[in-house]
Amino acid sequence: MQLSPPGPPPSPDAAAAHGGGSPTLGQAVGVVGQDVVEVLRAPCGTDVPVSGAGVFDEGETLQARGRILIAPGVDTSAPGAAGVLRAADRAGAAAVVLRRGAQGIAPSLAEAADEVSTALLARAPWIEWGELIGLLRAAIARTGTAPAEASADVALGDLPGLALALAALVGGAITVEDPESNVLAYSPTADTADPLRRLTILGRRVPSWRVTELAESGFLTTLWASGDVVHRPADARFPERLAVAVRAGDEILGSLWAAADGEPLPSGARDALRQAAVIAVPHLLHHRLRSRSAASRRRYAVRALFEERPPDVAAAAAVLGVEAGQACTVLTAAAAVAIAPDVLDRAFHLASLRVAAHHTPAFAHRDGDRLDVLVAGTGAGDGVDRLARDLAGVLRGAGVRPLVAVGPAVGGLGDAAASRAGAAQVLRVLRERGGPETAGAEDVRFAMDALRVTDAVAEHVPSAADAVAALLEHDERHGTDLPRTVAAHLVFFGDAAATARYVGVHTNTLRYRLRRAGELCGIDLTDPDVRLLVELGLRRAGLIPLP
Repeated sequence: MQLSPPGPPPSPDAAAAHGGGSPTLGQAVGVVGQDVVEVLRAPCGTDVPVSGAGVFDEGETLQARGRILIAPGVDTSAPGAAGVLRAADRAGAAAVVLRRGAQGIAPSLAEAADEVSTALLARAPWIEWGELIGLLRAAIARTGTAPAEASADVALGDLPGLALALAALVGGAITVEDPESNVLAYSPTADTADPLRRLTILGRRVPSWRVTELAESGFLTTLWASGDVVHRPADARFPERLAVAVRAGDEILGSLWAAADGEPLPSGARDALRQAAVIAVPHLLHHRLRSRSAASRRRYAVRALFEERPPDVAAAAAVLGVEAGQACTVLTAAAAVAIAPDVLDRAFHLASLRVAAHHTPAFAHRDGDRLDVLVAGTGAGDGVDRLARDLAGVLRGAGVRPLVAVGPAVGGLGDAAASRAGAAQVLRVLRERGGPETAGAEDVRFAMDALRVTDAVAEHVPSAADAVAALLEHDERHGTDLPRTVAAHLVFFGDAAATARYVGVHTNTLRYRLRRAGELCGIDLTDPDVRLLVELGLRRAGLIPLP
């Protein structure tokens, strides 16, 4: 069901140029972007003032007045969506944001939207709630101060144009940087520019030695902690600089640096740079959103292909830039043994960078303790096995003992989940066997068949599970190592000498343990039927294959 039109959407440039007073709904949505938050219904227009952003809680109405409220877990198709909108309206909220439902807008919600004053917004599916509320708060924290005349014609997000306008405002050379000291934009510089500025512009980031100097001197700490312009005096190498952090509320978006450009900075440069920091807020917000949105959209598209039933294959293909019917394969990487979370995080980050550099489209998706990689265009000779070996090498170099499982190639993106499930089966085999580092289904097909048989039989053969459970329970209480001993006995086909060597005991001790296991569980290991069932139980428990 469609809602009545909300009126013309707020223009981002107009929103960014909104002057004076409290921020408005249109200003906030304009800065965040209509592709992130869509205005479905705004009964009072988009010029209503907003005082903040928060999470919808029907029991906390005093803090909702004038706010944009997000409602995680509620979508526009849900029966309870109308109740959320009405409750937000009773609390005086300026707007409420819901996730767009797969079935569109519920009739009860459309009816409620025509009867309340609170605006109804829909969240784009690819952005997370936590990131959205951060963007809204950052946009609202900008107080609506009118930009200086020098920057009035700069389009939202035009960072080179912004740098040029701010250079005219401040009277010096301007560099716009992100919080990691990467150069986002810079104003044209004179031939007399100092070497540090030239190095920074050519390298598109502040040289690492300079960052170290600024950090060790405490300058960066002062810059990020201060709400004002910070002065860096001239020294024997470089002229003076002024710097200011660009903030939206408590969030640091980047920094502006002003340097003398052929002549000293004017006396009013400090006040001008302070004003420039306010002007830059919507532009850096816009830049951050655009730089993140593409990656967020890709992550969402890959996750949808893996987890949604059925996935929107056409939409995912459009976001990923591949054909829906293109063959694909999923690789799954993991650590063979437990590893410190920070080590695994770094290893997966490096692996993701390697995936991004693959010669055919490939996309990494982190899922807990494993990294799934969707590789498109994976016909013969397309290097999937090579990528698996490369990922294993990256993980190994990062201090992680790697396992990389290759799923079966499938005929289109719609079957990516099947390839992922196949890779998960291969990974299970690799984990139980402790290797090899990389393998596909064909490499371990007999082991996979054994797993399938074990899984299928387990629920129908309680006697095997009961016998193994008794062994495991006894071993946990007494530390007798009976389960491993029985497993080795079965793996070595009753060869007492080989079994004793593996377990590390005398053959007489081995015979005693086997006899004791039989007594405890009421099993006769000389009976071939019993041996088969006990082996299935031990496989199910992960004790066979032997490590």
